[in-house]
Amino acid sequence: MKNKLPCELIRDLFPSYIDGLTSEVTNRLVQAHIDECPDCKGILEAMREPSVEASVEAEAFNGRKEIDFLKKTRTKTKKLLIGTMIAFVILTAVLVDLKTYWIGDRVYGEAVSCDVRVQGDHLILNGAAMDEKQGIASVNYEEENGTVIVTFRAVRKSLFCKNEFQSEYTASGVISQVCIGNRIVWADGVSISDITSSVYETKHAYIGDMPANGRTVTALNMVQCLGNFKNELQTGTEPYGWTIYPENEIEASQLGAKENAMKTYAYILLSVIDNLSEVSYEYTAGGKIRTLTVTAADASEFAGQDIKACGQDIVSLQKLIEKTGMIFTQ
Repeated sequence: MKNKLPCELIRDLFPSYIDGLTSEVTNRLVQAHIDECPDCKGILEAMREPSVEASVEAEAFNGRKEIDFLKKTRTKTKKLLIGTMIAFVILTAVLVDLKTYWIGDRVYGEAVSCDVRVQGDHLILNGAAMDEKQGIASVNYEEENGTVIVTFRAVRKSLFCKNEFQSEYTASGVISQVCIGNRIVWADGVSISDITSSVYETKHAYIGDMPANGRTVTALNMVQCLGNFKNELQTGTEPYGWTIYPENEIEASQLGAKENAMKTYAYILLSVIDNLSEVSYEYTAGGKIRTLTVTAADASEFAGQDIKACGQDIVSLQKLIEKTGMIFTQ
């Protein structure tokens, strides 16, 4: 059957025909032509299949796009990670700076040297941090039944925060006692020494409580003066007693001072241990074994009042310790 339309005309229609842009009449004419013309049919089929070269180029293009995307993603991730690390370092530095120079740490009584003056309901503090590298950032006050409790926060000393401080406080009523942390520093018009406050905290009822005895020994710093010693407690029958056995021999030149110290320790032990009746020492001096015993009666005679009354309140204990001279020797 002879083609009614030339091949050139039909082939010119192929692009539109493939894209579906030709009318139904044209489609029928094209279809009828390619049914009878193998050459045009082959050209049409070739046009409908993408070329290998085009596919390769497309795949290469898509590959480059994927690689570029991965590179961009990796770069963004790396920048984000670096930025996060820098932000963390800066934040850490800021927090350390705030902690070191502005917020600080709470410090306790032993870390501060402080002069206390009280006039009725008015409290004046003058002092300094014991560590010369520290400055006092804040002085804080709390009240409890006439007792003013003072706490401090210390930071690194700087131009903005110096080592020395002065602070005043007006209480809601008459001040009867001032504490720095848990240490009593002033009571009923009397300044309380560190050693008095420490010993008063160890006050206990029974000589048989050896851990409590040990805390009193530590507060009095007895080992520094007497050296290591052993203990023997008499708790079976009254009078209840405590015998101390210093391990080191006492030199003759130090005998008087050591015996005075022994008596001083005995007075204080008898005042803060309620049922203790006597303290004895058995020690070696000049090659001889000696014994020194201090009874509650001996201690009361020294104090000028019942020795047990001296341990009932911190002011009385302070006066006893001042009388022994312990405040000057420790």
